Amino acid sequence: MDEKPVTFKQNPNVDYLFGYFGNMPVPTKQDGYKPIEAIGIDEDGKETVLKNVFLRKPDTASVKKFKQAIKDLISEKFTDEKRIKHPNPVQVSISVSITKKRFFDVDVDNLAKTVLDSLNEIAFDDDNQVTSLIVDKHIHPMNVNGILIAITDLTKNKGLQCG
Repeated sequence: MDEKPVTFKQNPNVDYLFGYFGNMPVPTKQDGYKPIEAIGIDEDGKETVLKNVFLRKPDTASVKKFKQAIKDLISEKFTDEKRIKHPNPVQVSISVSITKKRFFDVDVDNLAKTVLDSLNEIAFDDDNQVTSLIVDKHIHPMNVNGILIAITDLTKNKGLQCG
């Protein structure tokens, strides 16, 4: 079979582009909170059972491993000097390749949350700077996991909607 080389070119309206294929799946933080029993005490000492109180569960090992992998992947591109500082607005585009088996088991918003949390204090100060988020999940033709992430500092009059 004749294979032709493929050349990828970064969109000039994107500041940073990185990712991997065939590696670990993007974990999610679904069910990241658990309900707890809580009692409130008012000024008179009267106790009241509080409803809808939740405690955040600690990150799972897979989430911790993913965060470290993202940090390792982008640490050369993002030094403290290159980090997009608060309050600069940021655009993030995330394309997640996922296996057919897992495609309907994970929510795209939960995939995005894990990725954004992983970029905190590395690519940007905090994910509250993200003012534009473009996310898709798809089944890769070779049925492998992967991710492609594009990050743009919107103060530079760039972004995927520009041009």
